[in-house]
Amino acid sequence: MKNNRNIFVRYVREIILLVFLLNCITAGHAQVNDTTLNALSNVLIDRIERLSEDSDEVIDFGELLDEYLFFVENPINLNSPNAVELRDSKLITHFQYEKLTEYVNNFGPIMSVFELASIEGFDKETIEIISPIVTTSEIIRGNDIHLNKTLKWGKNKLFLRMEQVLEKAQGYQSIEDSALYQNPNSIYLGSRQKVYAKYAFNYRKKIRFGFTSEKDAGEVFLKNNVNDSLKQLLGNQLKNGFDFYSAHLFLSDFGFLKSLAIGDYHLAFGQGLTMWSGLSFGKSGSATNIMKYGQGLKPSASANENMFLRGCAFTLKHSDFELTAFYSNKKFDGNISSTDSVSGEINYISSLQESGLHRTVNELLDKGAIKQEVFGGNITYKNRIFQIGYTAHQTNFDTEINPTVYPYNQFSLMDKNTFNHGADFKVFFQKIALFGEFTQSQSGGHATIAGLNAQPASFASMTIAYRKYSKDYQNFYSNGFGESSETNNETGIYIGLDTDIAAKWKLSAYTDFFKFPWLRYQTDAPSFGHDYFVQLNHKINRKADTYLRFRTKTKMTNNNNPWNSIDYISEYTKTSTRFHINYLVSPTFEFRDRIELILYDEGLNIDNQGFMIYHDVVYKPITKPFEITFRYAIFDSDSYDSRIYAYENDVLYAFSIPAFSDKGSRIYLLFRLKATESINLWLRFAQTWYANRETIGSGSETINGNKKTDIKIQMQWNF
Repeated sequence: MKNNRNIFVRYVREIILLVFLLNCITAGHAQVNDTTLNALSNVLIDRIERLSEDSDEVIDFGELLDEYLFFVENPINLNSPNAVELRDSKLITHFQYEKLTEYVNNFGPIMSVFELASIEGFDKETIEIISPIVTTSEIIRGNDIHLNKTLKWGKNKLFLRMEQVLEKAQGYQSIEDSALYQNPNSIYLGSRQKVYAKYAFNYRKKIRFGFTSEKDAGEVFLKNNVNDSLKQLLGNQLKNGFDFYSAHLFLSDFGFLKSLAIGDYHLAFGQGLTMWSGLSFGKSGSATNIMKYGQGLKPSASANENMFLRGCAFTLKHSDFELTAFYSNKKFDGNISSTDSVSGEINYISSLQESGLHRTVNELLDKGAIKQEVFGGNITYKNRIFQIGYTAHQTNFDTEINPTVYPYNQFSLMDKNTFNHGADFKVFFQKIALFGEFTQSQSGGHATIAGLNAQPASFASMTIAYRKYSKDYQNFYSNGFGESSETNNETGIYIGLDTDIAAKWKLSAYTDFFKFPWLRYQTDAPSFGHDYFVQLNHKINRKADTYLRFRTKTKMTNNNNPWNSIDYISEYTKTSTRFHINYLVSPTFEFRDRIELILYDEGLNIDNQGFMIYHDVVYKPITKPFEITFRYAIFDSDSYDSRIYAYENDVLYAFSIPAFSDKGSRIYLLFRLKATESINLWLRFAQTWYANRETIGSGSETINGNKKTDIKIQMQWNF
């Protein structure tokens, strides 16, 4: 990286100047205290950033937001058994939950949320996080349901969103018919707009239903706009309307029927080794709160086109026992490798496609190429100190999956029909919680995790977890804790610590040692590595807080030196250092500043590095029904290996966590207006400018130029 020091100094001066100019306009304003979204940010932003750093996939985090906002409208009674939902959602720890229960049993019902400050383990940060979603008042919900009352008093929400990149990518350029005939996948068939619609209904937390629909940029909305020859080629694969639809009906707490789901739903049991269809934070969560609390059956309202089940499921509850049964039948995209020459039926596919994009001829032809059927059940016994469960399910595909076999993937190939079953447990003591799960697949492979959480003192907690996933463990709906995104071919031990080291000072740290006993993609030998993380948080005063983070991860990959006759493996290390501060400069203005440095070392040199600096301004006037968030960021990275991720504020139910590489700057402006008591509007503008590029993207996503601009508009109507 040339002249890094001079560039860095110049960028710092720009930031200081910008901060000074913005400070000059802060006088005389007031702030809307949006407690809900602030608390949500504290819980999720850090975890989402770290999850994005460890995955190259585009993930829809909407279901995480869905759960939190559902609790905002349906608060949890701190004095009822439902308070356990705070623990199961990882908003409080198990030990905080135990202290809460002990306090209520000893001193009677909590009269106010402020009373939480007198309970051991409930610091100010925890109280701020859960305050918007808890109540101390008794919530009376009868079992009598009348259709007219349900429709009259139910809460309705409608979301409409449109977004677009202003610069025209290569896939949207006009081409001659002759060129299109020779290469039909060279263009996108649909318009440049991405459109999203979501409706949700909730009646007293007992009846919920809704739908979600989405059209990605480049996908067809009106098939009449498609070339006639392409229409003939695509046949029934080409339809009018949104590309993806999701709908659900969910009933809760009708006597012994704990829950019933019809349509799209999620399942989460144990530690995620046998069945866990939704998102899971893993190491991206708290350093010590890695024990999972499978919440069983939940509705799915996400726009993610793969991570859900579709069909019917129910949970019955009697005393301390719960029984869940489920059935799912849905289609997946797949690369078609062979079809019957007579019937046209698919013989087999080479791989599943999980992007959810259907913009080109091939992507549309691959849509819904394979059908998956899943059925099974779970039985769980649980009381306050002990929980044990057993889960079993059968997964059937109607078409063979025959990918190209390489040495690294020969054990992970999934059969057309697969059976998985496993048992999980939790044991709770006053200062210790034990957890674990053992599961096995039809292939004979197995996966095991066991660990403990401990709170040796009121100001400190720790966790230790051991995992062992065999190379031949096969499960389509496994989402276990680990370094890899797949729950197989991994062994590791994790140790985490959270402690208050002084008043207003908190230390979080973990270390994770892992091995991959068999080959992996681009790693042609067994390998190992480690992940070290340390973060120091400081609450400066009521208006400011800051943290300093250090993380270093070492793994192994093929050494692709062209002079090598054999690709031997070598270590590479990615080290990141971050300083972040939030502070209120006036009642109406909040500033957030961050500087982050990345070093990527492949063993030959440490020249591959990058850094990023940004400054956020959040303006929330008390007397005005709007708020504005602005960011100016600069970045300089030698390569994609030293990329930096940064969470950006976005419209509700949308998430932006871009990865920054090369050299340039980025700005975004988010405007939110409460137009009426029932209507909220959002407008977002973002632009990335590159100093060392003449094109952005690759293939059909190529943009000629050095900037990329996107806009987003959303409306929310509550009625």
